[in-house]
Amino acid sequence: MIDTDSNRDDSPALTEFAELHGCSCKVGQNDLESLLAEVGLDERQDDLLLGVGEDAAAQRLHDNFALVSTVDFFTPIIDDPYDFGRVAACNAASDAFATGAIDNLSCLVVLGLPREVTGHAPAVLAGILDAFEEMDGIVAGGHTILNPWPFAGGAVTATAKPSDLLSTRNATPGEQLYLTKPLGTQPAMGALRVKDGEFGATVRDTVERSIDEIGGEALSWMTTPNREAAAAARELATAATDVTGFGLLGQARVLAKNADVGVEITSLPIIEGTIELSQLFGYGLEDGESAETSGGLLLSVPSNRTTELETALSDIGVFYRQIGHVTNTIGVQLVEPTIEEISR
Repeated sequence: MIDTDSNRDDSPALTEFAELHGCSCKVGQNDLESLLAEVGLDERQDDLLLGVGEDAAAQRLHDNFALVSTVDFFTPIIDDPYDFGRVAACNAASDAFATGAIDNLSCLVVLGLPREVTGHAPAVLAGILDAFEEMDGIVAGGHTILNPWPFAGGAVTATAKPSDLLSTRNATPGEQLYLTKPLGTQPAMGALRVKDGEFGATVRDTVERSIDEIGGEALSWMTTPNREAAAAARELATAATDVTGFGLLGQARVLAKNADVGVEITSLPIIEGTIELSQLFGYGLEDGESAETSGGLLLSVPSNRTTELETALSDIGVFYRQIGHVTNTIGVQLVEPTIEEISR
């Protein structure tokens, strides 16, 4: 049995070894687009069903079988190494789930740790293993290095019928947009990392709820796999992506750009207490700009199928909110969004 206890007084805090945490460590959206354009990877690849610019790549192996592959890893968003592994696993698998690929799930672990915290490696790996087991997947191997900033994640593969694949390119005006997890993981976890000193007291005084409670709910959402949501939605949605480092606004921009449509966001479901924390930290959660880690699926659904989707998600206990709609304009707009605070 692996000892995953990370709360010993002598355990170095993982987050202290990185300047950026979780999906906020990723290259910015504009910088990434410029990089892809510079090397010619910003155009559609005819030999792939899905390619660069989507959440994962997909290759048709034969008429009824497509292989989906992706890689995702990031720095610690939480100090507990076991929970870090769980979040990293759910986040990496989510890119495959966003395409509708949920079968034959497999992961090659990617793990890097500074020398000072290599003792945490068993707990991080145990978290990854347990998360993939929960998602009916396997860990098939991986690669581990020494690195100044800790990181964890994996190269993930899954399969689906080509007809079941979802992309960001097929949203059409008039469709409704759904989100399957509330927002607010960045301010929640940022507050959890600030424990001592004068600023720690300021953080605690900012919200009525306890910081531990807010952080615990954020962790619960981040370790909730998107597999069931994807299984319920892939025959009803026309387009999908998962909400991660670019935040809700950034992921909506990807969908709008790739589908050549507009998006209007009218509602923001947010973990209770994280608006105040975001305003303190300056993360922009109320504007949809805060980075999310292992967030929910953003789904575009024809209006005549929304009842089916809501019933399907409700029947399996998956959270959802209708947060906006697709328009025939260009770009993304927040239209005086209603803020709904969510608590478990």
